[in-house]
Amino acid sequence: MAGVGGVVAGPPPPLPPPPPQKELVYNKLLPYGDKLEAEAGRLLAHIKLNLSRAVQLQELWPGGLFWTRKLSTYLRLYGRKFSKEDHALFIKLLYELVTIPKLEISMMQGFARLLINLLKKKELLSRDDLELPWRPLYEMLERILYSKTEHLGLNWFPNSCRPGLSSPKTFVLNVLHRCSVESVLKTLVKNCRPYFPENATAEMLDEWRPLMCPFDVTMQKAITYFELFLPTTLPPELHHKGFRLWFDEFLGLWVSVQNLPQWEGHLVNLFARLATDNIGYIDWDPYIPKIFTRILRSLNLPVGSNQVLVPRFLTNAYDIGHAVMWITAMMGGPSKLVQKHLSGLFKSIASFYHPSNNGRWLNKLMKLLQRLPNSVIRRLHRERYKKMTWLTPVPDSHKLTDQDITDFVECIIQPVLLAMFSKTGSLEAAQALQNLALMRPELVIPPVLEKTYPALETLTEPHQLTATLSCVIGVARSLVSGCQSFPEGPTHMLPLLMRALPGVDPNDFSKCMITFQFIATFSTLVPLVDCSSVLRERNNLTEVERELCSATAEFEDFVLQFMDRCFGLIESSTLEQTREETETEKMTHLESLVELGLSSTFSTILTQCSKEIFKVALEKVFNFAVSNIFETRVAGRMVADMCRAAVKCCPAESLKLFVPHCCSVIAHLTLNDDVLRDEELDKELLWNLQLLSEITRVDGKKLLPYREQLLKTLQRTLHLTCKQGYILSCNLLHHLLRSTTLIYPTEYCSVPGGFDKPLSEYFPIKDWGKPGDLRKLDIQWHVPSAEETAFSFELLDAFLQPELDKLACYADGNLEMSRDDVQQCLTIVHNCLIGSGNVLPPLKGERVAHLVPSLVSLEEIKLYTGVDYDLSRENYRETISRVTRKLLHYILDNSEDDTKSLFLIIKIIGDLLHFQGSHKHEFDSRWKSFNLVKKSMENRLQGKKQHIRALLIDRVMLQHELRTLTVEGCEYKKVHQDLIRDLLRLSTSSYGQVRSKAQHAFFTALGTYNFCCRDIIPLVLEFLQPDGHDVTQQQFKGALYCLLGNHSGVCLANLHDWDCIVQTWPAIVSSGLSKAMSLEKPSIVRLFDDLAEKIHRQYETIGLDFTVPEKCVEVAILMQKSANLHSGWTSLSSEEIQLGIQRQKERNAESSQNYENLVNKLLDCVDERNLPWKFEHIGIGFLSLLLRDDRVLPARAIQFFVECLNHDALVVRKMAISAVAGILKQLKRPHKKVPICPLQISGAPQLPDIQAGDRPDNQWLHYESASLPKTKKAWEACHFVEKTHWGYYTWPQNMEIYASAEEQPKLGRSRQELSEAEQVIYDHFSDPKFVEQLIKFLSLEDRKGKDKFNPRRFCLFKGLFRNFDDAFLPVLKPHLERLAIDSHESPQRCVAEIIAGLIRGSKHWTFEKVENLWNVLRPLLRTALSNITVETYNDWGTCIATSCESRDPRKLHWLFELLLESPLSGEGGSFVDACRLYVLQGGLAQQEWRVPELLHRLLKYLEPKLTQVYKNVRERIGSILTYIFMIDVSLPNTAPTKSPHVHEFTSRILEKLKPLTEVDEEIQNHVLEENGVGEEDERTQGIKLLKTILKWLMASTGRAFSIAVAEQLQLLPLFLKIAPVENDNSYDELKRDAKMCLSLMSQGLLYPQQVPLVLQVLKQTAKNSSWHARYTVLTYLQTMVFYNLFIFLNNEEAVNDIRWLVIKLLEDEQLEVREMAATTLSGLLQCHFLVIDNSVQTHFEQLCKRRLLKKRKRDLSTVVDTIPSADLVKRHAGVLGLSACILSSPYDVPTWMPQLLMNLSAHLNDPQPIEMTVKKTLSNFRRTHHDNWQEHKQQFTDDQLVVLTDLLVSPCYYA
Repeated sequence: MAGVGGVVAGPPPPLPPPPPQKELVYNKLLPYGDKLEAEAGRLLAHIKLNLSRAVQLQELWPGGLFWTRKLSTYLRLYGRKFSKEDHALFIKLLYELVTIPKLEISMMQGFARLLINLLKKKELLSRDDLELPWRPLYEMLERILYSKTEHLGLNWFPNSCRPGLSSPKTFVLNVLHRCSVESVLKTLVKNCRPYFPENATAEMLDEWRPLMCPFDVTMQKAITYFELFLPTTLPPELHHKGFRLWFDEFLGLWVSVQNLPQWEGHLVNLFARLATDNIGYIDWDPYIPKIFTRILRSLNLPVGSNQVLVPRFLTNAYDIGHAVMWITAMMGGPSKLVQKHLSGLFKSIASFYHPSNNGRWLNKLMKLLQRLPNSVIRRLHRERYKKMTWLTPVPDSHKLTDQDITDFVECIIQPVLLAMFSKTGSLEAAQALQNLALMRPELVIPPVLEKTYPALETLTEPHQLTATLSCVIGVARSLVSGCQSFPEGPTHMLPLLMRALPGVDPNDFSKCMITFQFIATFSTLVPLVDCSSVLRERNNLTEVERELCSATAEFEDFVLQFMDRCFGLIESSTLEQTREETETEKMTHLESLVELGLSSTFSTILTQCSKEIFKVALEKVFNFAVSNIFETRVAGRMVADMCRAAVKCCPAESLKLFVPHCCSVIAHLTLNDDVLRDEELDKELLWNLQLLSEITRVDGKKLLPYREQLLKTLQRTLHLTCKQGYILSCNLLHHLLRSTTLIYPTEYCSVPGGFDKPLSEYFPIKDWGKPGDLRKLDIQWHVPSAEETAFSFELLDAFLQPELDKLACYADGNLEMSRDDVQQCLTIVHNCLIGSGNVLPPLKGERVAHLVPSLVSLEEIKLYTGVDYDLSRENYRETISRVTRKLLHYILDNSEDDTKSLFLIIKIIGDLLHFQGSHKHEFDSRWKSFNLVKKSMENRLQGKKQHIRALLIDRVMLQHELRTLTVEGCEYKKVHQDLIRDLLRLSTSSYGQVRSKAQHAFFTALGTYNFCCRDIIPLVLEFLQPDGHDVTQQQFKGALYCLLGNHSGVCLANLHDWDCIVQTWPAIVSSGLSKAMSLEKPSIVRLFDDLAEKIHRQYETIGLDFTVPEKCVEVAILMQKSANLHSGWTSLSSEEIQLGIQRQKERNAESSQNYENLVNKLLDCVDERNLPWKFEHIGIGFLSLLLRDDRVLPARAIQFFVECLNHDALVVRKMAISAVAGILKQLKRPHKKVPICPLQISGAPQLPDIQAGDRPDNQWLHYESASLPKTKKAWEACHFVEKTHWGYYTWPQNMEIYASAEEQPKLGRSRQELSEAEQVIYDHFSDPKFVEQLIKFLSLEDRKGKDKFNPRRFCLFKGLFRNFDDAFLPVLKPHLERLAIDSHESPQRCVAEIIAGLIRGSKHWTFEKVENLWNVLRPLLRTALSNITVETYNDWGTCIATSCESRDPRKLHWLFELLLESPLSGEGGSFVDACRLYVLQGGLAQQEWRVPELLHRLLKYLEPKLTQVYKNVRERIGSILTYIFMIDVSLPNTAPTKSPHVHEFTSRILEKLKPLTEVDEEIQNHVLEENGVGEEDERTQGIKLLKTILKWLMASTGRAFSIAVAEQLQLLPLFLKIAPVENDNSYDELKRDAKMCLSLMSQGLLYPQQVPLVLQVLKQTAKNSSWHARYTVLTYLQTMVFYNLFIFLNNEEAVNDIRWLVIKLLEDEQLEVREMAATTLSGLLQCHFLVIDNSVQTHFEQLCKRRLLKKRKRDLSTVVDTIPSADLVKRHAGVLGLSACILSSPYDVPTWMPQLLMNLSAHLNDPQPIEMTVKKTLSNFRRTHHDNWQEHKQQFTDDQLVVLTDLLVSPCYYA
């Protein structure tokens, strides 16, 4: 370059490259690691250059997409190996790309996934390095998740629910996939969140606060957005701009909501995240009782006997994961309050974990156990081990101390130990124990071992064994490594191993597998070396080390015993000879699992052995293998596996034993040439071949000394006639080739360098459980040497070449070969190919050009994988490819029925295309199992890749395989084209099996090569041409399958690309005319169904507009500049950029053209006269997918769909209704909006802080009959606000409403003023005949009794009246009048749908038109409502609710006045009354808080009518009352409402109920069900009123936000009195309702200040004379306390009150009450609400000692007096108290229990009812302690045991 002044300067000194962000550590460990630095640099420069070019040239596809894919490959291969500046640039560019507004959704998903991957490690970029705006993301979510057009079918998002074709199958699939776009978008926001600017919080609050109207669905939306977007990771100095702005407001809202609406869970998730990100900066203490009470409630545990579950508690419960996060984040800190509550929580639910309990709540409890320790470990890791990053650290004052951890482990360990044996399996417990053992091994491991040793001894309970072993596996690493706190851990290992050996048991599969896993786990962690000799040499060992040294002498014994066990297992599965005769090729699934377990465990053991032990083991295995002959299917495979494991560990010594032996046996047995031609071979020969082929899977260098022997063997056996024989021989060849050509690690020992050093300098015990060290892994790689490569080519020349020559001759027709010979040749070729795939260079050839036009290079990347191809030799891959293709064509032409050869050819073609040394599916399964093992043995506490060495080596190997799989990339060359075409020919051949195998290979190939689908589609479609004469049915079917694709791969019929769809869709429809098509064949019909269904399921709207916004281009230019700095490329010239813009315009025009063409082609197909109906439906389905929101459908298609409204077929009519509704949306004219200022309209001042509810400034939105717009002038002056939520919480920043009528689009247009598309619709709907036919169809019944109000039809009519105002009203009016009179179900539904459409469609009509409309509608509605029936009342309810939805109530005043005229006229009988109320409720509920006047009017009207006699009317009234009072909420900063208040209403009601509350007698329901004439007494009136009130309370528990506790309490005594005691359904309605109501009330959530009030009422009632009331108090108390546990516990006075209450009721004179009190007491003790202290015990003992008067003489004739004496009651109370204490701990024996049992037993001979109580207690004690009696026995002294045994099995027990 020319310097200043023309002097040529030297190049500037190169800058040192910036450090990479975070590279993959594993790459450095590969044998060719040093070469990767340069390769990564080259690739990254390419990516940056081409990506930025593509964006600047406006080419999102293919260029942009291609290079973003390459970037994600780069991330997989090298990690984040780029500078911080590049990292930020990539993120910014992708952020701009993702948020392009018109971007096609599938591209958006691709970009989003990559962006998520770049943002994942947030510690790499701080807030200073990167800032991302939040609004574009919000706009994108709003556009996609809350799409306004999706439900009309104008936008197809991936996997959204589709109308039309829905079978149950699609429904399930949709549910699975529904989340895909949603979850990608949410994850994206989650990862961008940390980088939102600091003022984002305030902006978000302004944006979404106005949506927070708790009665509206928008509340859910607002809270969801807050949960998703609010940033919580701001640094402490910015907290005032972050969560401080909303914390109190939201927490206040959460604390005051009592009825678990849907959004409450989202708030919890938000708080959990806030707490986790800001540990130590928020004081949670004041809220902790409330938080824990709510978490306990959310577990939905059953309490008491007759509890009614509120369904919404099940559906809206909290997500356990977030609850756990929240608890974990609040732990620690100075106050220790959380730990106290957490212990309380586990104490109260501990008994639910006992294995005898089961229910739907169990999963939640198990999840809680599994997640909590995990979460605590993560927090500890963050506080103690994690590197400091820019994220806020936890202040020291709030870090978890060691004491905190101990407390935590102690409180959770009991439930975990119970959960080990749970019904759902021990997995969760094992994971919990794994994490707990990392924190406190000394507390966790001993109790687990205590359970394990007995389980290993027992033979009768295998479940116990599997459960304990899987838990011990979890804690294995903590056990073996023996940390300071638990040094004796390792001493348990050998006893455990020895005792586990009997588990290798051929009869119990699951036991066998868990034992293998157990032994393998321990032996990977521990070097099996005998160190007992050290004892003599060293004297500085600790006690534990000495113990361990002497124990290690047992290792050899262990290994040999294990081998004996395995031999036993093998001998028992040498499958009975039947296996030999029936040619079952495969082992059964179970056997293959056992085989896998056996071989991996054995090889682990041998890897970890010392030399001495290994020698003994090798000897043993060799003798076993050569002294027996095994069948090759099952036993043979297992033995060969064991031998292979031995040979792998020490190749040199082992091969010396095995190879000469096997080779000599084989040579000896094949001396005679006749053997070669035998069909059945000698078993011994087969077994030796099998053994030899397995043991050659070892380090290639060690095989070279035996090359001569091996070659000889191969020459003798490769051409055996017996198939089994030559296949084994081919395996030998395959393994020899693989061993000598691949790169792989040769050892997986847990310590680098093995254990062969002398004990004097190396002490193995120090390495127990030691993790591998990434810096010193020291992997021993096998890299092929020149000698090995030469040997492998020698093998190929000797064995492959002759086969290829033979096949070539045969294919030319110059050589006769039998089919078996061809198969043998092909088998040899295939084995050579997969054996040496690694060293054969990929196929050469030129690219197939011009498939896609692009201005950017689309070249593939080349990776180096340690193989330097030797290009001087012949490339066998090319030869194989040439010969195979020739052979294939020869076979297909001459002997197509030789299917076995065709199978082999398909395999060969597949491997020619893809195989480079490893298969994709094998790699995937290894990756999976690697992750499983990693999880089960990782140390989450310290992190930092503290894995075992073998795992780390495995991971490096996987990295190498990943590179070999991506080595060649996917360039599509001529060779590939030929091979894929061959596969297509095979996929459409005559034999089904051949077709399906070929299709599988075909799909894999299609997914591999770039853009090859465009090349293949025309060839596939040729088979479907209607005029194809020589297409057979098989070809036709094959071609359809090729279009359909498999479940994971590409679906040719539905590529996201106009060019492809334009060809495939019309071809599918017109194939109905093909000769080969027959609808008689069910398989073909099913194929077409599947095709149509798959296209409907997978179709996403394809973009028409591919413009790239300016901002993207700016970032791209920045990126290019940074790329140019390092590499001297030049930037784009303006001509290139112009060309790019030009091309992009062309592309947009071209896609529009394609869209039109496709629509027209499909219409042509469907119009074809003799097209079968099925294909017409498919075609119409395709057309309906082509509706879009950015283009109006062509007029011809509109004409078609409108005519289809009157099609004969119901399916078509349904599709047409949806389509026409969508078309009307497309034709909607935009309506103008104007900004307004709400404060000016109301004239009220702005309030300083937020106040929700009715304020002076939103007063003008209310419905006030005094100022309704009843004249034209008033109408035009009125500001109509349609959406219900505006103004309730706050006003939006800029409020807009619709402009006045004259500024809106013109109404009442004549036909000439309409567009062509509108004219089509206008003509049809103005035609009376068309409308008559349509109405006839719409009022037909579809499915009897299943039909509902149909929203799609409603959309159709709404669209008609919105776009054409009242043009069609005259035509429709007579029909409406006719239908309204007809009381049948379908006509009524039809008229309801049209009326709803009319009301909603008249939104922008002028006053005159609206007034006129209501004059028509009012009489119609009156008629309809008087004709209402059981079948139609739901539809009318929906109709009115739909009409009022999102409409200003002042616009609909005609409707409301009509509905309020007389809801209860009584004329039509009770039923019509109930229905009218229902319809009215639907309308008012939609209006929520804006109609206080109407609600007051309604309440005033209803109050006198509350004493209704009819049940259905009562239920309705109850439901309406709920809605009337719903607006009266007690939420924080909410103004008192103008709507009716609950407490005023309640006080009026209580007045009327006085006659009932004041009397004491039993309230009976003696009201006759008909309304008698004349006045009834007040009492009867009261009972009727009470029934209605009960209905109201029951309805409101599920719906209202807050419970009016104070008001309900006044009614409580009354309910307690009425509710029945027994469970009996014959009770009348009043009693049942009272009982139900109590159950629901007792589950309610109480505010702390309400606790004393409730207790006051209960104490009052406990003094009531009716024992029913006293009894019910107790049941109420149980549920209430459990459901508000921590709120009660937080209030000492309340606890004392409750204790006093229960103990007092223990002494009740009524037996039932006493027994219930005992049950209640036992329950309260069991959930640790009350504690058993000395005072309690002495109190009961005192009572027990009450003397009873002796009866003078037993005179049977005298009647025993029935009233128990006071003393007996007292004494019984004492006994019941003791009994409650005993029964309160059903699963353990606390220290006080033995003595209490003794005291209790003293009363065994007391009079009844005491005797009965004692017996019951004892039998219950026996039942619950029976299982673990052995351990429980320890708690008793011998004397006590004697007494106890007497009691439990005494004669009196049976008395």
